[in-house]
Amino acid sequence: MKLKSIFGNTLKNEIRDLSENILNDQWRSRIEPTEIDSAGIMDCEEIISEFLEQNEFGCAFEHLTYVISETETNLTTEQTNRINQVNNKLNS
Repeated sequence: MKLKSIFGNTLKNEIRDLSENILNDQWRSRIEPTEIDSAGIMDCEEIISEFLEQNEFGCAFEHLTYVISETETNLTTEQTNRINQVNNKLNS
């Protein structure tokens, strides 16, 4: 049980850090001028945070990847690698 708690907290932190890294001020300044009608995109950080607080790591990760896809956000190589790592952990 303790191992699951440690793994969960690590995964939670990884997704939180990755979200903060991708959905930063530069991302917001690029998105705000566009006319995106989806509340799920404009308040994505809040949604991801709520999923993480409820230990719904898969939902948080899926929402992050949805936002990246819908906003056509270009990721760095490091961000792509981190996305793949988290995806692998969620699917193992």
